[in-house]
Amino acid sequence: MKKNKIFQLVFTAILISIIILQSFIPFLGNLPLLVIDITIIHITVIIGACIMGWQTGLLLGTVWGVCSFIRAFTSGSAISLLVFTNPLIAIVPRALVGLLSGLLFVALQKVISSSHLRMSIVGAFGSLLNTTLVLSLIYFLIGNQYAEKLQKTLGELPVFLMTIVGTNGVPEAIASAIIVPVVGGVLLKLMEKRRMKNA
Repeated sequence: MKKNKIFQLVFTAILISIIILQSFIPFLGNLPLLVIDITIIHITVIIGACIMGWQTGLLLGTVWGVCSFIRAFTSGSAISLLVFTNPLIAIVPRALVGLLSGLLFVALQKVISSSHLRMSIVGAFGSLLNTTLVLSLIYFLIGNQYAEKLQKTLGELPVFLMTIVGTNGVPEAIASAIIVPVVGGVLLKLMEKRRMKNA
């Protein structure tokens, strides 16, 4: 039991390290597209939430949010500086992604026996949740400022860009639905074998 707890702490620390690296190393976790970033960091958070539970998911999501907050000050993007220096936008959605992904994975056990299918559903859910929450908070908290900043930065392109922002959640969700069960399934089997070995 003690060995399992130590292993879980080490594994959580590894996931946190991966999230920090993804947040600050270009193209490792954020793929820049003009003034927006397509993120893949949520995949790490969701995998951790599925394997380790909602508490770890909440921790990983919060770490991701804090990294987004810090990165906004150093990215050099006026849009990121406007949006993600607001902790409600940078941190809250990411923390909820980790929390709710972990809870959903457990809840789905009652109706879906396949862990791969559960992970796929949770992967898509977590990704779409992140996109929906971030865009909703931008709209309600800084909608006018955001529109003005886009207009000043890109002239007539904002409508086009907002379409991209609104739809980039779809490829992110598809990627998450595929990658989470592939990587998470392997890690989940390793975790279960280790638990049985140390039981």
